[in-house]
Amino acid sequence: MNEPFVSIVIPAFNAGLTLEETIEACLGQDYLKGRIEIVVVDDGSLDNTRQVAARFPVRYIYQDRKGPAAARNIGWRDSKGDAVCFTDADCVPYEDWVSKLVQHYGKDDVGAVAGSYAVDSSRYLLDKFVHFEIRYRHSMMPMYINSFGTYNVLLKRAALEKLNGFDSEYSHASGEDSDLSYRLIRQGYRIYFEKDALVGHGNILRFWRYVLVQFRHGYWRMKIYRKNYSMITRDDYGYWKDFAEVFLVLALLFLFPIGRVKGLVAGGLALVLFMIQLPLALRISFKERDFRYAAFSIVTFIRVFVRIAGGIIGFIRFWIIRK
Repeated sequence: MNEPFVSIVIPAFNAGLTLEETIEACLGQDYLKGRIEIVVVDDGSLDNTRQVAARFPVRYIYQDRKGPAAARNIGWRDSKGDAVCFTDADCVPYEDWVSKLVQHYGKDDVGAVAGSYAVDSSRYLLDKFVHFEIRYRHSMMPMYINSFGTYNVLLKRAALEKLNGFDSEYSHASGEDSDLSYRLIRQGYRIYFEKDALVGHGNILRFWRYVLVQFRHGYWRMKIYRKNYSMITRDDYGYWKDFAEVFLVLALLFLFPIGRVKGLVAGGLALVLFMIQLPLALRISFKERDFRYAAFSIVTFIRVFVRIAGGIIGFIRFWIIRK
């Protein structure tokens, strides 16, 4: 097949510290020369994002801050490629990233090709733990999946045009990729999962920032599921642990206010909830020969409650108030 012209779209907000490395990695792709372009969409940055982008042969577009979904829409609509690759302004694609995604472009029923995470772009333990968890989930996913992340995906322009791109009502980076994934599936497209198409992620996660992101995930997930309720138990990224956590926390809430008997039951449920966090943390600890990772079972335990708190508020807004 003729290799498609590829546009790489990078939404950026206050990305002055990371954007240079991202652009350099995109410019260094081993894909055919002259068959690739880079589009940076500045989502209302207040730092030197514009100046960083100006140092490179990329197309730079500025928009008042509307969120990454709107930025991606502006980017792909103003691009030339029949194949549109998306990554984030704090990601570092591997040299063969585009080539590995494009090799599946010619499959007629494929609307998107998704890739995976690499974990070698950060020296911070929380970063690495999160990335190891993502890689573990990815290792269990099939060849064709039903959800992708926009840090690493190729979308056919024809599919983007048919679906009118991302839903810009997602004003933060949380859910617009899953929403588009599900709409692709409903339109009869398939999403190929190329596990060897990798991007590194150099984001420095602080605990409270991570907690905020998880709250946001739970909140916007309720908007996604209101429109795509049939996908609640079908998302390939999730597995049994995610569903067990929801039931355990809901059972704890049901027991409130807690008396003596209820307190014993609640304590047992909380213990079970914590125990199911341990296998992943221990798996990573043994694999990396670093038992500091075992402590992140506490982080994932806290994460469950934060996500569900966000989900409850999102449920009230999107399912009950319907705003």
